Amino acid sequence: MSRAEVGSICFVGGGAMGCYNAILAALAGYPSVIHDASESARGLIAARLQETARQLGAAGLCAPAAVQSALGLIRVEPDLARAVQGAWLVSESVFEDLELKRRVFAQLEAECDDTVLLTTNSSALLGSDIESVLKVGERFAALHSHLGAKLFDIVGGPRTSSQTIARLQAYVADIGGFPLVQKRENKGYVFNAMIGPVLGTALYLAATGADSVRDIDRSWMLRTGSPMGPFGMMDLFGLGLIYSAWRNRPDDLITRFMRDDILAFMAPVLGTGREGVRHAGGFYNYPDPAYARQNFLGQLSPTSAAGDALVSAWTQNAVLLVCNDVASPENVDRAWMVATGQSRGPFGEIDRIGLDRAALLFAVSGAMVPAADHPRLIEYLRKRIATHGAGEKADTGFYTYPAPAYAQEQFLKASAWASAA
Repeated sequence: MSRAEVGSICFVGGGAMGCYNAILAALAGYPSVIHDASESARGLIAARLQETARQLGAAGLCAPAAVQSALGLIRVEPDLARAVQGAWLVSESVFEDLELKRRVFAQLEAECDDTVLLTTNSSALLGSDIESVLKVGERFAALHSHLGAKLFDIVGGPRTSSQTIARLQAYVADIGGFPLVQKRENKGYVFNAMIGPVLGTALYLAATGADSVRDIDRSWMLRTGSPMGPFGMMDLFGLGLIYSAWRNRPDDLITRFMRDDILAFMAPVLGTGREGVRHAGGFYNYPDPAYARQNFLGQLSPTSAAGDALVSAWTQNAVLLVCNDVASPENVDRAWMVATGQSRGPFGEIDRIGLDRAALLFAVSGAMVPAADHPRLIEYLRKRIATHGAGEKADTGFYTYPAPAYAQEQFLKASAWASAA
């Protein structure tokens, strides 16, 4: 049976994520419909699809010719009832407003037949807060994508059926994606829950004068093998997005401690119109950023201590995901590796450092997670040493050496994600 015979996929919301997900579906041969209630937003979809297609090609995620052909499988439909006609899957990507999303899903449930899967691509809101508006929640789940990577978080709500999760896993694998099924809901999912603290730590270090933007990036690149550091990543994501996220963050202890300094540091950069790669530059100038030059890493100041702080923020939040039973260590590493293209994830890095030294690093650097959770992380590492080993130096830790699973080709295959859930 062809994908066209299976049915179409409806993407509600014609912004960046709706267009990105529609192209990924169309590349796999699924007829795709983008619905947006706003006439002005619909007028921008054609240009947004072309720009997204260009970015996909430039990132090497697909051949430029293939993505241009896929655009022929995508249509824009202003009427919701017509948009969902013949659909087997709906993906919602409207603004991050809870009441708006609840109204949209109530409309979707009224318009769709009882076999259609209803999914949210929300980044900031929990699926359980949205799905309570539905009369039937078995066919609802979060299907959260990441712009620029083929990582998909799949998270069931309180009523989601195992059949719904299995169908979503199969769909993600069918479009060449990587399906990360979380064990439970978590704000920030998996990757965002790690990268956010890394970026926040980098911003705070620079904002308080503890280290320079370039040395912070050099430290991260040298420690992880990444092709860019936190400030290069923020240029890629868009500085306006980062600034807005900090301005609107929930008022927890970490946010209160860091927010004013970070916003004051970013405001002058944004004030010059430098919002990142797609604008007049950001922390770096484009198309020839300093971090891409051959001699960049060799200029690290001998007094820079950013590397330990960044790695601690990264790995503490990774361990918290496991302690909170959101995902296994292997799937946390998979999410990181797929999203960043790096050769190991945070648990591979903990093995490299040594679990005993990582526990010491956590203690010395202090809590980079909610303070009440911090002792649990150190205790978890100590128990892991007792049951599995201290890491690469002991030949076993989270992985077995000298041939750790994360270095094997099959580690990122869809079947491996499911077995490690």
